[in-house]
Amino acid sequence: MEENKEVSVKDNIQQVNQDLLDLQSSGRDYKKYIETTRGEIVIMEAKIELMIKDTPKSFMPQIEELFSDLKNEITRQSNMNEFLQKQITELKKEHSILSQHIIASNTSVSILQDKVGYASKYS
Repeated sequence: MEENKEVSVKDNIQQVNQDLLDLQSSGRDYKKYIETTRGEIVIMEAKIELMIKDTPKSFMPQIEELFSDLKNEITRQSNMNEFLQKQITELKKEHSILSQHIIASNTSVSILQDKVGYASKYS
């Protein structure tokens, strides 16, 4: 029976040693995996940083084109407003002149009616 105990103890020691070797091997594998993963993370972070820096560059031509279009449209609208303001001023002058002519014509008609002796029904 003592021999069985010795064999059993030896087997247990061998099993424990084998388990330790397996665990050490697994530990090395996990350390390699961790280092590989850390390296991948560093590479991914670098790629993300590059993408973040490049993102505005990819939109800048479109933004500049839109801004240029906006400035051109503002200039066009400003010119149109100036043109319309001048037209309004001219139309007001014409309106004033026409009003003066109408008043003068009405006055002349009134004077002529008085001279001719015409009495309007509407006066």
